[in-house]
Amino acid sequence: MLVGLACSAGDQASSAIREIGDDVAMAVGDVRPTSSNPTPTTEPIRTDETETTTSSDVAAVFTALESLENAERGSAIEYDRRDWRHWTDSDGDCQNTRAEVLILESSESVSFATGERCWVTGGEWVGPWSGEAFSDASDVDIDHHVPLGHAHISGGWRWDVDRKRAYANDLTNLNSLQATSASVNRSKGKKPPDEWRPENPDGWCRYAADWISVKEQWELTVTDVEARALADMLETCDYAGSWGLKDRKAD
Repeated sequence: MLVGLACSAGDQASSAIREIGDDVAMAVGDVRPTSSNPTPTTEPIRTDETETTTSSDVAAVFTALESLENAERGSAIEYDRRDWRHWTDSDGDCQNTRAEVLILESSESVSFATGERCWVTGGEWVGPWSGEAFSDASDVDIDHHVPLGHAHISGGWRWDVDRKRAYANDLTNLNSLQATSASVNRSKGKKPPDEWRPENPDGWCRYAADWISVKEQWELTVTDVEARALADMLETCDYAGSWGLKDRKAD
């Protein structure tokens, strides 16, 4: 377990989150599972796109949020993007991480630049937060949902180079890397949920749940204001029009 930097407002944040989560859980009884901080696995953990979001599903996300360590952002060493080497080819099949995500997220069979099937050139993608559709792979950015720079100041600065590289190329959690529009990716940058959220509130529930999923898996910390922003977005999960916790591609 990573040791976070002290945050005096942590108890207040946990209390606020717990109250919201308890309100959700009361509708279906105390159904929230015991939370944990799992290490990366080999199985994707994004909610199945055929599932329907329920109060118990949302309550479980609140529980995961409450389990995250609360700490101020910061690091003892300066962030260097070169330490977080990404778009590697870990399985040696000539398709780097970017290509793997493009293949996974395309709703149609992808096309390749050559017969070696290494470089993806075409497919069908929908930006999860903008709703914008793309068929040219060069128009698609692969977004680290919890940005590398943010992970650094949320405890990741303590990791060795191998763990930083694993995080930057994480294919075990399908929430970690997402095909999106360049404009959304640039607008978001390294901003956390207390500084940036999708313009369309219908996506807030899933955006927050994806963020919490990544932070829980990689044992990254949250601040008081970040936790409150995430809890605020999770409160929209049962609003009319909300995408809920389902995969945006199911629409």
